[in-house]
Amino acid sequence: MPRPYALGKRTEPKNETRARIVAAAARVYRDRGAAAASNLAIAKEADVAPATVRNHFPDLQDLADAVFDEILAELRPPTPAIFDGVDGIRERITRLAKELAAFYARSATAWQLYRQEPYLVEAWSGGVDRYYRDVDVLMRSSLGPLKHDKTALALVAAVIGPPAFFALQSRGISSRMAADLCVEVMVPWLEARAAAKKPRARAKPGR
Repeated sequence: MPRPYALGKRTEPKNETRARIVAAAARVYRDRGAAAASNLAIAKEADVAPATVRNHFPDLQDLADAVFDEILAELRPPTPAIFDGVDGIRERITRLAKELAAFYARSATAWQLYRQEPYLVEAWSGGVDRYYRDVDVLMRSSLGPLKHDKTALALVAAVIGPPAFFALQSRGISSRMAADLCVEVMVPWLEARAAAKKPRARAKPGR
């Protein structure tokens, strides 16, 4: 039998009902897996009628997208604003490494859920692609004068990307130490490359 629904919940604003449905779907994904996230299961978790879920999300793909956006917002991925007031390649790369390391630590559970659920790998593919594009922008922002240097960007992506961090952590290295190691590996090379790209001042002709 369907649950009795409180009058206050039936009359709450549509955006609040939508938010409760999204939060309920996220809990079902986390606790029972995507295969259990039927329209009925989500409705029960949100304490709404199944028709209410369908009214807000006629397509379950739309609900999956909304859950991805909700989870990503909760994890607080860093944005280019982290570089405000920060100058110099070393300082910017250090800020990037520390912020991404903290983000990777926060997102470990969600990442594991994503990798273990074939449905989510497909359903969240668009959101994951957007996330990686945002990370690409973030990494470019960290490079200052090298932001258009494809080789420099490739190095940063390889050394500060999730695989490198998780590989270091699997060997008992803390998130903070992993960030420090990544900085020490990259910065000397990046600084040397930036210096080599600086235009040299021409010698003044003799009188």
